[in-house]
Amino acid sequence: MPASLKSGCDLLRINRILRLVAIFFCGAFGYGLCEVMARGFSHISMGLLGGAAMCLIHLMNTGRRTPLRLLALFCVSAVFITLCELVTGEIVNKQMGLNVWDYSMMPLNLDGQICLSFSCIWFALSAVGVWLDDVIRVHILHERRTLLGFSPPSSHNTRHAV
Repeated sequence: MPASLKSGCDLLRINRILRLVAIFFCGAFGYGLCEVMARGFSHISMGLLGGAAMCLIHLMNTGRRTPLRLLALFCVSAVFITLCELVTGEIVNKQMGLNVWDYSMMPLNLDGQICLSFSCIWFALSAVGVWLDDVIRVHILHERRTLLGFSPPSSHNTRHAV
């Protein structure tokens, strides 16, 4: 492989990594801010979880957008966040004893670490995450797409010069 082609591939790889790092920090900061506004405090583990969720949303928020694909994205994201919350809760709250959150008084909870009510909240926040990902893609990464809209049925561009 020629050196110029290899360096071009390396640049693309570095660009993808930098994009994910930027997306991660947007999710970490955004979710941490939501927690501080809602509860008055947050924990670094929640920022890490918010960043990971935002990366998942970013990686899945590609291709042609339909209502069914958006619904699937919200569901997968909510399940991912819930499972990460369970693992994080078992480590941070149960093993380390930090007691960052406790859902034990909530109906349909599992070990006080996850509950159905908050899984529904994660579903709704996933929609916010998709919107934020669209904003980042359009205004920072300069990709062409609609903000939380649906892709047109036609795959070719009909834009004309004026």
